[in-house]
Amino acid sequence: MSLNPVWPQAALDAVAQRDACIPESLRLSASFLAKYPPGSDVTSAAAESGLMTDKELEITDPSNDATSILAAIKDKKITALEVMTAFMKRAVIGHQLLCCLTQMFFEEGLARARELDEHYEKTGELVGPLHGLPISVKEHMAIKDKNATGGFSGDLGKLVSTKHGHLNQILWDAGCDKPSAKHNAYRNIFLLGQTLNPHNTKLSPGGSSGGCGALVSFGGSPMSIGSDIGGSLRAPAACCGIYTLSASSVSGNDTIASAAGPLVRSSRDLELFFTTVYSAQPWMTDVYLSPLPWGYQIPKWTGTEGKIRLGVMWNDGVVNPQPPIRRALRTLVDALRKTSAFEISDYEPKFHADLVSTAHRLYFPDGGASVRKRVTGEPLLHLTEWALGLPEVKDHTTHEHWALHLERDKLRKMYADYWNSQKVDAVLCPAGPGPAQALQTSKYWGYTSAWNFVDYPAVVFPTGLRADPALDPKDDTREPWSKYDAHSTACYEPDIFKNAPLSLQIVSRRNIDEASFMVLKEIEKVLPLRN
Repeated sequence: MSLNPVWPQAALDAVAQRDACIPESLRLSASFLAKYPPGSDVTSAAAESGLMTDKELEITDPSNDATSILAAIKDKKITALEVMTAFMKRAVIGHQLLCCLTQMFFEEGLARARELDEHYEKTGELVGPLHGLPISVKEHMAIKDKNATGGFSGDLGKLVSTKHGHLNQILWDAGCDKPSAKHNAYRNIFLLGQTLNPHNTKLSPGGSSGGCGALVSFGGSPMSIGSDIGGSLRAPAACCGIYTLSASSVSGNDTIASAAGPLVRSSRDLELFFTTVYSAQPWMTDVYLSPLPWGYQIPKWTGTEGKIRLGVMWNDGVVNPQPPIRRALRTLVDALRKTSAFEISDYEPKFHADLVSTAHRLYFPDGGASVRKRVTGEPLLHLTEWALGLPEVKDHTTHEHWALHLERDKLRKMYADYWNSQKVDAVLCPAGPGPAQALQTSKYWGYTSAWNFVDYPAVVFPTGLRADPALDPKDDTREPWSKYDAHSTACYEPDIFKNAPLSLQIVSRRNIDEASFMVLKEIEKVLPLRN
């Protein structure tokens, strides 16, 4: 590939190279694809295609999480090769319906699976706690000898990783199968097309780790690794009805700490991931990390008789959640009040408008110049152009940048003081203004970016509820709180959101990532909720 790729030929070449990796035996016919018009739930398509055996469908079924797959490999009920083959098939089927992959290298994954099986057969020992587990990763993450473009065709052939990234190496050493695919991110992604939500293909899977969320939810991967600096893990998890915990930091931007983490099928898979990664002591290699092993600090709940003091943030004061999310939050809180584990109070939002506005200024301190520089002739996507055109996005001098950091730190201190004054162990709140949004309409991520700004960990989980036009009619006739609120209200059409998973978010204070997870484990005792 040319080191000076020219738009659009470079993009067309990348698409052709990717699509050539789809085996002829797994190509879906035009007539089959026509069975799923826009707005379809395609989660049953793998079974309906007739391209997978019953055993392969069982292995990859979204109800079968990574923890159970690893246990079956350990007990020799299935082999790593069988697992990799099954997920390869389901991933290819899912991609043709959802446009969720940018690169495929399944043959390498199958070869790694054979090596793992041979090792286990000869030694009787697993390589590590993730022995034989296929994973997939976001497009910009480093896999040796693969492009890591971040979605810009101008990077093709230029940003080729010479080794696995730090996190991917830890997972490899723990025995995972070779990352078999890279995911479409909700950015520019050079002519690859929009990634769709498997539960309703008129809706977004969230971004920017949207390809990760779509594939895991469809059943094409048991674990996918994405990143989050404003909600890019939590939005896909919420939109696609799966789990994530946005916690560990990533180097490269000190204005707002980014995070890398998993998109998975269960809460116990979250614990599997973090236990595995933290056990590798990543802070010994990554100077940005602090030596805080998983389980290092078990929180002591502050409520009466050891109950969890749970604050409920019904809205953030900037955008009122759309009707389905309000219903999900109300239903869950009603269920939690009937238990003996929680002491529940309202958590009034404060400073959230300032957190969101200042975050926009910090995301692009050069006014977006570095983003535009990477665009070599290709047009920016509508929402990328919109984000770079926000009034807060300006080119700052060094001194202005320092001042922004001081403003950030002041706001963080003010927020920490406010949180402490509310005397809560954790906060339950929406993960976004609504369920998955209609394609190309997502313009507010304050429900996630505010927590990035203050550097608080957050876990997203599915409630079991789904959007239902009969239960979630339009009901908002008040004056908008903000331009984002007006946009969100205007975008809400009940029929468009039909069947979208309804997810929520638990937030805990900085550096106590386990707290949000432990609260989730208590909340899960009343899940899934029913419409």
